[in-house]
Amino acid sequence: MAIHASMLPVMTLTAPSPPADWDPEREYRIFKLPQPCETVAVEPVGSAFMGVARRHVHKRTLEEDLAIEEALLEVEAEDSEMEEDEPETPALLRSDPLKWKTQDHYAILGLSKKRWRATDEQIKRAYRKKVLKHHPDKKAAKKGKINDDSFFKCIQKAWEILGDPVKRRQWDSIDPKFDDVYKNVKKGDFFDVFSEAVEREGRFSKRQPVPPLGTIDATREEIEAFYEFWRNFDSWRTFEMLDEDDIENCESREEKRMLERRNRSARAKRKKEDNARLQKFVDQMLKADPRISKIREEEKAAKEAKKREKEEAIRLAQEEIRKKEEEERKLREAEEALEKQRLEVEKKDREAKKKLIRKEKKTIRGLIKDRNYFLPSSASVSDLDAQLQKVDNLLDLMAFEDLETFRKNLEFRSAGPSSAAEELFDKELERFLNIVAKKKEEADSAKALQDKEYQLDQERKALLKQKLPWSPKEIAILIKAVKMFPGGTINRWETIAEYVNLHGGEDDETEATRQYRQRSSDDCIKKSKEIQLGGAGDRNRLQATQIKKHTADVADSPTKMERENQQPEAGGNPAKANGDATTTKDTVAQQPPTVSTPPAKAAPANTSTAAGAVATAAVAEWSALQQTALEEALRKFSASMFKENPADRWDKIAEFVPGKSKKDVKLRVKELADMVKKKKTAA
Repeated sequence: MAIHASMLPVMTLTAPSPPADWDPEREYRIFKLPQPCETVAVEPVGSAFMGVARRHVHKRTLEEDLAIEEALLEVEAEDSEMEEDEPETPALLRSDPLKWKTQDHYAILGLSKKRWRATDEQIKRAYRKKVLKHHPDKKAAKKGKINDDSFFKCIQKAWEILGDPVKRRQWDSIDPKFDDVYKNVKKGDFFDVFSEAVEREGRFSKRQPVPPLGTIDATREEIEAFYEFWRNFDSWRTFEMLDEDDIENCESREEKRMLERRNRSARAKRKKEDNARLQKFVDQMLKADPRISKIREEEKAAKEAKKREKEEAIRLAQEEIRKKEEEERKLREAEEALEKQRLEVEKKDREAKKKLIRKEKKTIRGLIKDRNYFLPSSASVSDLDAQLQKVDNLLDLMAFEDLETFRKNLEFRSAGPSSAAEELFDKELERFLNIVAKKKEEADSAKALQDKEYQLDQERKALLKQKLPWSPKEIAILIKAVKMFPGGTINRWETIAEYVNLHGGEDDETEATRQYRQRSSDDCIKKSKEIQLGGAGDRNRLQATQIKKHTADVADSPTKMERENQQPEAGGNPAKANGDATTTKDTVAQQPPTVSTPPAKAAPANTSTAAGAVATAAVAEWSALQQTALEEALRKFSASMFKENPADRWDKIAEFVPGKSKKDVKLRVKELADMVKKKKTAA
């Protein structure tokens, strides 16, 4: 459409006024004079007109057209900064959008070289570049390809996956171009091969940053930290993209849940296989790492060095022991040599002393012989023999010093009258005979004392073999033990005997008395049999005695129990007297003695009677051997020896008397003292 010149608006332009400091007189220069206006034709063209025409041809809305044009403008603006486009093979261009799970999305966007290293910005620009190139609008002008948008749909799917961080991670987990097979490397290629492998595998780690492989000069701490990280590698790899069952097209909820369980099971299996692959990768890397070989060699060398040091220490210790033994041997030999020398010197001294003794004896015999052995000339041969025997005895009793002194005195007295020498001889003989007699008396006394001690020891040993009579407390403990350990108990009578030995003694019982009081299983069976054959009343009284612990005076007449203890054959069961009661251990074990509880009113009377029996038995049960031992102990441990601690005296006496306690000894001494007082009073 043409526009007439008269329709154009007329614009009047007024030049601005000059500035205030402008001087018209100053020199100025004119560049160009104003020209007259020209008339031109105006048509409806421009971006707005083109947008309307474009929307009309492609049947787009305003929003769709603005979005596409904005993308194209951005691509054209960044086109100079983008790398060259990767070549698109015919096979890639023929990609089927329905098989998007098997296609390479990085290759679709031209990022097959960068792949997982591509940033989000690079993916976005690659997508826009592909859109600019393969947009259906761009292909509309090409003949025969107006409706061919399959590859463009592949681009859209690639952007849908790689543009979403979650979906991109899922795709990277199953990247078909990811090489997870590592063959054995040659020596020297370890760092070249595994550095890139560690980088590829490390991108799957949840913990970042991943420690680098390092170099051959890495420290041991760095190497250990590196392998510790890979041993505990935590991968984020998932395998949702490999799900065979599509849950979006399920017809029912049950079918969807079943397919979800199947997919989860398949993912868990693939995850397990991937973890095993990672461990295999770490083992292969550990095996090929030259630094590990170096560390092992260093450890082996250190171990060998430590072993050599230990062997050297042992060798030095053995050498030190050998030197010490050698020094001790030399010292011992030197001591033995000195001891031998000393013994030789002592032997020589003894020999010399013997010679001197023989010389002194010979001299003394000569002096005595010169005096006719201090006998008259008319002495008989028997008298001479007797005198010679006296001389020999005297000289044998004298030591060297005595012989020397006696010789000197004898020589001195020999110069005077013969009676003086004879008097000296008689005096010395008498003195030495007295010494010999005294020594013999002391030896006889010591031997007599030793014989007496031996006799007392034999008597004590004989008492050890004897069995002390059963005390009322022991009988009560036996009855209690029979009830505590009924028939069927393992090692019943051995257990009962042990219980009686442990609890049957008095409170002040000595160790010697406890040894004399030991009861065997046979003793317990025999006593249990006697109690069973006895009356139930006696058993009740014995138990009441131990429970009540009443004290009573000594009864003048023996009780029924005392009579039975003193005369068991006379007062026993007729069947026992005839020898019919042959009860074995098993029989007694099957029939344990039973004790019936006496009536409450009769208990005090029975208890008092039993207590009297106990007191009487305690005083009366003294054998002749025990009485002799008591008298000997009273003489041996006199009261004057224990003025500071008189109580210790009774402890010593009780230890000396077999089978009696300190309390028994005191009661016996008191009883004997009362008997002596009664005799003195009666007299």
